[in-house]
Amino acid sequence: MGTETEITVTEGVAQIALTPGPSSRLTVAMLAAINDALTRLSADPETHIIVLRGKGAVFPSGITVPQGGGDDRKNLLSDVCRQIELCPKPVIAVLTGAVVGGGVELALAAHYRLVHRQTRIGFPNARLGLVPSAGATQRLPRLIGADATLDLLIGGALVPLTGEKYASLADAFFDDATDDAIQRFLGDLRAKGAGPRPTADLRTGFADAAAYQAGLNRARTSVDASPEVAPRKILAAVEAAMLLPIDAGLAFEEAAAEDCADTEQSKALSHLFHAEQKVAAQVRRNDLPDISTIGVLGGSAIAGQIVLAALEVGLGVRWFIKDPDQLRDAVGHVRHVLQQAVQTGRLTNERMQRSLEALRFGDAQDLLQDTQIVLRATRGQRGAPVPAGSVIAHCLPGVDARLSLQFAAPAATARLVEVILGPEATEDHRRLGLSLARRMNKMAIVQTTPGTGIHDRLLQALWRAADALVDLGQSPYTIDAALRDWGMLHPPYELADRIGLDVVSRHPRAGGGQNWSGFLLQLDRQGRATGRGFYHHGPDAPTRDAELQHKINERRAPQSNLPTDQIRRLVIGAVANAGAKALRETVVPRTAEIDVLSVFAHLVPTWRGGIMHAVGAEGLLKTTREMDALDHPDKELWTPDPVFAELIKYGRSFDDL
Repeated sequence: MGTETEITVTEGVAQIALTPGPSSRLTVAMLAAINDALTRLSADPETHIIVLRGKGAVFPSGITVPQGGGDDRKNLLSDVCRQIELCPKPVIAVLTGAVVGGGVELALAAHYRLVHRQTRIGFPNARLGLVPSAGATQRLPRLIGADATLDLLIGGALVPLTGEKYASLADAFFDDATDDAIQRFLGDLRAKGAGPRPTADLRTGFADAAAYQAGLNRARTSVDASPEVAPRKILAAVEAAMLLPIDAGLAFEEAAAEDCADTEQSKALSHLFHAEQKVAAQVRRNDLPDISTIGVLGGSAIAGQIVLAALEVGLGVRWFIKDPDQLRDAVGHVRHVLQQAVQTGRLTNERMQRSLEALRFGDAQDLLQDTQIVLRATRGQRGAPVPAGSVIAHCLPGVDARLSLQFAAPAATARLVEVILGPEATEDHRRLGLSLARRMNKMAIVQTTPGTGIHDRLLQALWRAADALVDLGQSPYTIDAALRDWGMLHPPYELADRIGLDVVSRHPRAGGGQNWSGFLLQLDRQGRATGRGFYHHGPDAPTRDAELQHKINERRAPQSNLPTDQIRRLVIGAVANAGAKALRETVVPRTAEIDVLSVFAHLVPTWRGGIMHAVGAEGLLKTTREMDALDHPDKELWTPDPVFAELIKYGRSFDDL
């Protein structure tokens, strides 16, 4: 049968062992081999039961379609799943390891599932803008209902099957040797006289129609509010599962999958998914040191956020604060946040107590003795009793000669940290920064060139471009609306208010351009913290300020408004241009880092694929022409980096870099 499968037949039991490749992925060759094996074994009078398993510790899986990195262009997986389901002999799937996408769909088509207790399953399809195409939307609801199905298919997380929500997917669990577990399970089936049990014939998940509809309605609320297409298609297919016979349901699913394939959204999400895998590989290195305890210096807001993030993942924290009043307020805030988490059900009381026990604080001289890394998160902490030889990471704006860790805000929940290596950094500094990022469950962007972090570079380009357009007569509110409609969570002027206009005003504008945040400071407007910035800030959503628009018009002569799509392309082009310059200066090695950062820092919505992908989707040629034609004195900002012309010349995009 080839190297993809190894078949053994013993006492009427045929075991089809799937040989995992380097990435443990299901391939077309493997699916064809399963198909041939099932055809032969189904007709073999000496075979009574078929076992489908992985050879070794892993059950091959993955997204088999090209958009997911697979090679199954004709969706052979769907045919194989239906062949398994209709097999006249019982088919048992034995799941081990992390099983995703197509591997789970094979198991759902099987008549019985024997599952190792450590196995986790998941469907990353929606994260790639795709719909499962081999029956998951039809078979899962028949087994576990709508609510759990939608959590699994839309949420995209890897989940264990031992919990109450998904346990019914397994007919039996095991934690001993796989061969022993198979023999034990076969004995139980023989004792019961169990035969084939097609999932298509099951109705367990449909038993409570009201609960099924309630699950659909709960998911619909969030799905309808999102611009992403795949979750809506998945929801529709799961809704159809209860109404349609299996063949019609599978056809419905196939149509939904085709609707999502090769769309701009699926291309963007697939690009981002694979970019994340490249970036995440850095924290999967096996040479990273273990970190169990960190030190944090000072009681600033960012220090408190870092402390909360560290406690969340079970790290020990030694919090050194010299000022007694700051110590009282900072520790009190952390306790308050943890207590609120208990009240809202996000934390158990026991978990909160463990976090508080892991936190030691004060100004004792030996407080930092057992830490593996110390984070300078507040100014004025140079005299702290840091043990000799300890690595100190700078976590404030600015640069450090060795190691800076710039946490995306809010550090307690954001999943991004920039690891910036200074001119005196060593490989040990890199490994320590990556290790802390891994320990805190954060994505790490490594910058090997000293200087401003990528996030700050992109932010400054965003504000600089927006200010230039205001110089040319655009309203700040028109600019924000254009980018908000495009999907930007916090467009430039709303973001400036959130961060504080005093922060944004520190950067001068080239060529005589106006820093409009500095102009507002002169009007005694400081942003959201004081209630007035570019917007009025009250208890509800920010509102536009006609008085401010009038003052801006007095400062520069109003001109005709640019079309919304042109505003969008210009701003996106300017931000991507900053990313292109960072690539040329080898600040980061690939566009993957810039795209991932731009999404994780909420500059670009997930479904746009990142700023570098987005400028390609907008059209590199059209964007560069509009940037070149813009009559603004800040020529450095609006002159496209040479890489734009190079990509246009050869019909490529930033995704190729």
